[in-house]
Amino acid sequence: MNAATIQADDDTAAILGVFRSELRNPSGPLSLLVRFTVHEGQEDRVETAFGRARPQTLGEPGCCAYELHQDPRTPHSFVVYERWRSLADLEAHFRKDYFATVRNEIGALIVAAPEFQVLLPTA
Repeated sequence: MNAATIQADDDTAAILGVFRSELRNPSGPLSLLVRFTVHEGQEDRVETAFGRARPQTLGEPGCCAYELHQDPRTPHSFVVYERWRSLADLEAHFRKDYFATVRNEIGALIVAAPEFQVLLPTA
């Protein structure tokens, strides 16, 4: 698996630059997997923060999927699956005030740098 490790405090431009470097066509669709682990006992805080962000994110233009998944063997490990119409739509999402708030909330709970993996559709 080839995944980018991006620090929680990296700026939006740096993160998007990493994603852009992995895309054949930045105006085309992409999916994103975000893997992270939080301190044990903080799982409910992650679910609450994500739960607040999910309806707003799904209402954004270009968002096709935005889902939080939990590892049943390691409950403090999570994966977010996102699907976007384009990198520009993902960038607009990253620049929303509510997303910055949620990113900071969850970032404070994360044990190590999250891992990002860009996925491209095959058809």
